[in-house]
Amino acid sequence: MYTGATEYKDPLEDILGKSGVIVKDLMKPYLNKGYSLFTDNFYTSPQLSMYLHKRKTNTCGTVRKNRKLMPIIEGKLKLGERETRCTDKLLAIYWKDCCDVYMLTFMNTNEMVDTKKIDRKTGKKYLKPQSVVSYNKNMGAIDKIDMLLSYTKCVRCTLKWYKKLFFHVIDMSLLNAYSAYKTVTGKHISVADFQLTLVNEILQKYKTHFKTIPSKGKKSIILDSCLIERHFPDLIPQTSTKKQRRKCFVCSHKTVGKKRTDTLYQCNECNVGLCVVLRFKVCHTQQTF
Repeated sequence: MYTGATEYKDPLEDILGKSGVIVKDLMKPYLNKGYSLFTDNFYTSPQLSMYLHKRKTNTCGTVRKNRKLMPIIEGKLKLGERETRCTDKLLAIYWKDCCDVYMLTFMNTNEMVDTKKIDRKTGKKYLKPQSVVSYNKNMGAIDKIDMLLSYTKCVRCTLKWYKKLFFHVIDMSLLNAYSAYKTVTGKHISVADFQLTLVNEILQKYKTHFKTIPSKGKKSIILDSCLIERHFPDLIPQTSTKKQRRKCFVCSHKTVGKKRTDTLYQCNECNVGLCVVLRFKVCHTQQTF
């Protein structure tokens, strides 16, 4: 988790950049073992790719066109066209899809791969650069998670980094729950519908007995939900041995006289015992008693 610059400066920071140094540190246990690393455009750079390649680690990833030492690729391309620049080992690709795509790779060729899809506009086969297909295959799940989170995320701009981290964890938890829900039930609903249903169920289970109503004054009026909702008396569930009773919530209140009065009735919504004749109306019409 990146928390800002530190007093210690890595000797390679001037060459790799701050993002490149992060990758270098994380990849230490895996260097010189023939692994392949996929990175997004925040980390990918020619310097980092060369550094890892010298340590027997291939790289492939999207890259920002204005990265230091990136070759200049100018000109407007039509949909599906590509333009490349390369050294004897490193390949840079500019490909025109629905948006401009820049790739930097050590492990792919300049070949176009058939995706077995048909372009609806032209009716021709839909081709992609080999590096794009390889990147999507290995990074597609992460990009999809970012895409799904972007639609319904609850993160807001804040100067406190831990607040953003907290809400991001909430978003990830909801997305994991959504994935588990689809796996268990086999149902396919949108992430937004799933979150809305989940929020409603949480509110129903853990709702409070108070509701804040804005007033014309400086302070808001807090009303008990039993004053604005429809509640009905019900018998207390009985056992086979004896009748179950509960003390009346209103009768035992100190302002009424604090008397203990047992009753056979209760309000299921309020979860309190109430004398159905004398106190049920009082409890559901008066703010204080």
